[in-house]
Amino acid sequence: MTKRELTGLFVYPDIPTAQFFDPNASPDGLTQPWVALRERFRVQGVELVGLDEGCDEPDFELHLNVQFPHSDAPKFVILTEHPLIHPANGQKCLLQRYQTVFTWNPDITIKQAQRIQLPHPLKVTGGVDGYGERSQLVVLINSNKALAWWAPHRDLYRERVRAIRWFERYAPQDFALYGYGWDRSARQPVVGGIIHALEKRRFRRPSPPFPSWRGVAPTKAEVLRQSRFSIVYENAIFRGYVTEKIFDAFCAGNVPIYWGAPDITEYIPKACFIDRRDFSSYKSLYNFLKTMSEETYRGYQQGIWDFLHSPQAERFSIAYFVETIVCSILAQVSAIHK
Repeated sequence: MTKRELTGLFVYPDIPTAQFFDPNASPDGLTQPWVALRERFRVQGVELVGLDEGCDEPDFELHLNVQFPHSDAPKFVILTEHPLIHPANGQKCLLQRYQTVFTWNPDITIKQAQRIQLPHPLKVTGGVDGYGERSQLVVLINSNKALAWWAPHRDLYRERVRAIRWFERYAPQDFALYGYGWDRSARQPVVGGIIHALEKRRFRRPSPPFPSWRGVAPTKAEVLRQSRFSIVYENAIFRGYVTEKIFDAFCAGNVPIYWGAPDITEYIPKACFIDRRDFSSYKSLYNFLKTMSEETYRGYQQGIWDFLHSPQAERFSIAYFVETIVCSILAQVSAIHK
């Protein structure tokens, strides 16, 4: 390929580059930040290429989570996963190899760390419509996964399963489950992959393990717009770890029941969501949801609307994410090449 003014090698897990940068690859917009990042670099005369596109002498490397280096060029990293999913992201000796570590994690205190928030398209499709056409009371949209390691003080995968089981037993008419893998048992840390492989090949259950499962949602927005509330639990409890999940609900005018970042109100006003930690049990939570007046519900929706249209939400936008990374990298690479 013809080398432009600068070339950056983008190193990420084994996904074809064409798919990773395809704006239509995900109906929920998961590839949009990376498409926008590549385009912003191009505007600055920089070509961002993947490993499968070939680049022997890049001017810099940009890693998505900590990866193995492929050249002697300056290196930068964007941390999107927490250390329980990607352990290398928590290893200080590896992080110190980078010129800059772009991270949501306030507990990474090395001098190279630069704070970012995980971005979202922030495409608003729902408003302050009250109950409206929202016939479903509560939904949960997630894949059936688990942490690789036992970490009960941080693990919210298991808490999702507890929520599903409670609603299936005590309020099945008011709950629906969507996502990949719920035709098998709840995945477990360490042995989850083995159990699922056995179930898939030999031990099919005579009845569905999760009766509330409705299959895979065509898009999250479609399901969320038809529901009043959604159970939005992060994968794990870490300060600053605020992912796309709560924004998926916000953009659809759906009121999320949130559990995750303990410092969530430093990022999002409490008027926008229901904090699961405020309830002693799923029974008390359900009673709160079931008896909520439409006026109160609209109040939550108005809080969401106000937040999404405020400067406070801009730091979660793709534009802010991209501009922060591109400007920082180019300033440092330009200084090195002088």
